Amino acid sequence: MHPSNLVAIIKTDQKGEVELGCRKLTSPFKPEQHVMERLRCNTCGAYFTAPLPDDVLTDGLSTQKYGYSARSLMAIYKYFAGLPFYRQSSIQKLLGVKITASTVFDQVELVCNAIYPVYQLLFNLAADGKHYYLDDTTNRILDAKSVIKKARNSEKVITRTGVYTSGVIATLADNRHIVLFETNIGHAGEFIDSILHKRSQSCTKPLIMSDALASNRPTVREAITSLCNSHARRQFVDVINHFPIEVEHVLKRYGEIWVNDDHTKEEKLTPTARLAYHQQHSLPIMEAIKLWGETHLANETVEENSGLGKAIRYFIKHYVGLSYFCSTEGVKIDNNRIEAMLKIVVRDRKNAMFHKTLLGATIGDVITSVIATASEAGINVFDYFTTLQREKEQVKKTPEDYLPWNYLAKNSIT
Repeated sequence: MHPSNLVAIIKTDQKGEVELGCRKLTSPFKPEQHVMERLRCNTCGAYFTAPLPDDVLTDGLSTQKYGYSARSLMAIYKYFAGLPFYRQSSIQKLLGVKITASTVFDQVELVCNAIYPVYQLLFNLAADGKHYYLDDTTNRILDAKSVIKKARNSEKVITRTGVYTSGVIATLADNRHIVLFETNIGHAGEFIDSILHKRSQSCTKPLIMSDALASNRPTVREAITSLCNSHARRQFVDVINHFPIEVEHVLKRYGEIWVNDDHTKEEKLTPTARLAYHQQHSLPIMEAIKLWGETHLANETVEENSGLGKAIRYFIKHYVGLSYFCSTEGVKIDNNRIEAMLKIVVRDRKNAMFHKTLLGATIGDVITSVIATASEAGINVFDYFTTLQREKEQVKKTPEDYLPWNYLAKNSIT
């Protein structure tokens, strides 16, 4: 099987004349049956079978039922479009091309096996990144068993049951981006620890952007952890109905730092020039908001335990981490990029609701990570996955040749 949008229709009228036309298929999969002519030698009794056409062999071996392109489409439907296996099966049944949910899973697992060497290399390369966006979201694995782990930053042992999908966007020294996901009983801090554990000793302290949760901070390597200003801003947005005048003032001032950051991007400022610009234009705004909040709390014009009081206290408590972009080169303002990337996982979670096993969750992590990284590199993911399957033996030997940016460079030349 291979995806197709068109099929030739041959019609014969009563006079025996043939009319050739085309119509659109609603199913993306087109079944094809190839019957190879087989001849026998009368002298020696040997059988000779005609070979399949080259275009057919390009999409898969003669022994496989589902072509590489069909497998790629199933994987993209599931882990990017959020179409669960059972829903893909139901849709194909309606369209007249029956494919069971278990078959879809089996084909997707084959895609995972083919692209895994690239994922493994991406994981290793991410260890030496200069900057990381980090966050997680809840998920569910049906057969997940509770595990006993050490509490973060403590020797205390506790029983853990919460399943999360952690996401990381690692920016390399050459400004390429690697997106990785991991679903298990563990927070984002444990995921970044597993990445930084492979970090070269010669690398400088990494910059990590996350929210203020202690569970998201690394423990295996010293890092500069900056905090997300979008989270701090959201604290004020949540209470705007109760304190419209005060919150509107804060949001107006706070919004100016994003305007400043957009200016640095438009002008393509160097990290040093960007830092100087923020120190001149954004730091006074951050200090003014902090002073405004401290004054309200000191004068008791805002109740400390009110919604606005809690938002002010959050800003003051985490001021150093929130203002790191005004003191250190390369620090970002917010964590919006990884939050947007995690929506791929959220889309799948809302539609499928859960993973049945840890193996199924891991397959999803591998495929979703490579899809997101390839998308960041600006390549055609469908063609990319098909190529990785077709050349899987070579991928195992030299996965560096099949990194998304190397694949893009190779195909742009050819």
